[in-house]
Amino acid sequence: MKRLLAGALILAACSSAGTTDTLLSPTSAAVPDATTTTEPPPPPVEACDPAPFVPTILPDRVATETPATKDIPYDQYTIISGTSTSVWSQDDGVPVLAIVRGALPPARWLETPEEIVVRDERAALGQLPDGIWGVAWFEGPDRCDEYSVILYPPATAEEARMVAESLVAGERAP
Repeated sequence: MKRLLAGALILAACSSAGTTDTLLSPTSAAVPDATTTTEPPPPPVEACDPAPFVPTILPDRVATETPATKDIPYDQYTIISGTSTSVWSQDDGVPVLAIVRGALPPARWLETPEEIVVRDERAALGQLPDGIWGVAWFEGPDRCDEYSVILYPPATAEEARMVAESLVAGERAP
């Protein structure tokens, strides 16, 4: 069996000898040792404080009582490490509105967003995937100065604009 395998390898090597293909010799690459690193690990992401403002206009479907945090279904907009999120939901716990401090939406706008003004800052209003509408802006150079208002379906651009433009100084009562 060994002779048959060796013969097949020699035959394969000889049959490719007449081709113009050039075989490169294997290179060796140094694989870093997992136990020795030269760079320190990145610092842990510190959470932003909750947004220092609240909306004065809420969609009609928002419930008067807030659901327990453990009942909120987190998604790509509300689970970003280091952010602070306030969520308003329907009676059945389905989210209606989220205000996220510390990140802009992690999804591309479906079309070029419209420019609006939120808290005296230029902001982008547009539709995101899955029927979600978002408003995004930043108020300074720090990560915690990035804000997103997320409205879950069924939502409209006008509803997103009204909520975002209604933000006033203050904190949401737990």
